[in-house]
Amino acid sequence: MRRHLFALAGAALLALANSAAAADKPAPGGLCGSGKNAAICFASVDRAGKLSAEDRAKLAAAAPVAIDIVSSRRFAAELAAFHAALPKRWVKENRYWRGFDPAEAPAAIRAAFAGLHIDTRGGAKARWSSEFSGNLAYEGSTDPRTGERSIMLNRYRLDRPLDALVATYVHEAAHKAGYSHRPGQTRDQKCEPPYVMGQLARKLAEPDKWARFVAGKNACRFWREAS
Repeated sequence: MRRHLFALAGAALLALANSAAAADKPAPGGLCGSGKNAAICFASVDRAGKLSAEDRAKLAAAAPVAIDIVSSRRFAAELAAFHAALPKRWVKENRYWRGFDPAEAPAAIRAAFAGLHIDTRGGAKARWSSEFSGNLAYEGSTDPRTGERSIMLNRYRLDRPLDALVATYVHEAAHKAGYSHRPGQTRDQKCEPPYVMGQLARKLAEPDKWARFVAGKNACRFWREAS
């Protein structure tokens, strides 16, 4: 009888520990879109368990916002309008816009969101790139054995508002969907597909901040010319 009671007590303690651990991480449903977008879900946040509960919750909160924005009619309409307004000669000479279809891009990014892990990267290299090149995130990887896909956020650049995190998710998912941009911090780079789509998502996430952002050096110059 005593052995049986010890077994029950041990099982209860284990269940309590598992429950506490689960409560410390966002529920899978918290990483999905809302309404008709509820079937589109990121897979996880912080698989390595390196973040505080506060940082993990902040990264998780941006996930459904990114999904819902990219799925919206307004995102599709504004992306199509921006693409149509780009200088034709500049687009023709820019290989990163070659073959771009604004009607297909939102669906491609939504597909890239599905099952995507949001991981983080720390260490000396991440700290250096944060301080000296302004790195926010990496495209991450795809596991050749399991097919699991991830994006990697720089652990030293997580202290950012919702709109900035949403922009990063859209930018990195755009890479997963096959869109790219030139290397280096150049003004043309900021006007290439992953940046433009991330910036548009940023605008729709927190419209009140858009005017200030678009006036800065991190925004594509064509937004300013269009306003």
